[in-house]
Amino acid sequence: MNVRLACWLLAGLLMGCAGGQTGEIAADPCDSLPAMAGPFVEHDLTEPTPLGVSGQEAIDATGGSGSFDVAWANGTKSAVSWSLAADTESAPVVAYIDRGTECADEYLQILVLGRLSSADGILDHEQRGALYRGDDGVAHLRLSFSFDENPFPDVYAGGGSGDSCTGCGGAFELSVESRWGAGESTPRGRVYLSENGTLLGEVGAF
Repeated sequence: MNVRLACWLLAGLLMGCAGGQTGEIAADPCDSLPAMAGPFVEHDLTEPTPLGVSGQEAIDATGGSGSFDVAWANGTKSAVSWSLAADTESAPVVAYIDRGTECADEYLQILVLGRLSSADGILDHEQRGALYRGDDGVAHLRLSFSFDENPFPDVYAGGGSGDSCTGCGGAFELSVESRWGAGESTPRGRVYLSENGTLLGEVGAF
């Protein structure tokens, strides 16, 4: 797998990752997770794939459920419970993506239903997403949740949406970017806040 995927956390939030010089934007598609716009091979959930694991085994390798602590940018912490299950109502549930020629890597994309909940109520959502399992055993997942009001006004004031915005439902979004190292069942990652599609910044880490 291309080691430049360290910048994957901002893929989809930003147009690219900074290059070697200030202001330089990397255009190399190998710097981010694969898009389904390219060729793929569909597999059943429990069917063996060229990566040596099935889609279900890739989900199971994450532990399927667990907990982690998020340290928020405002100085508070939340104990978060999480769970993943295959999204069998969507298709393709499992897709094998071979970028060997362009990027020297391979992935499984598994469509999942992810749930995150915390006792303090900051997170209590279920969302569809895609779990990416790389040929090195590392897995990535991004889940995004909409909020009518700014969940962190003390960190980022935003542009005026939230309490004072009439008819601005879902103006704010928390994107939870998770990474499971090979053989690990506890994810690590970061949480980003956006307003109307514009990234405000990082608001949490775990």
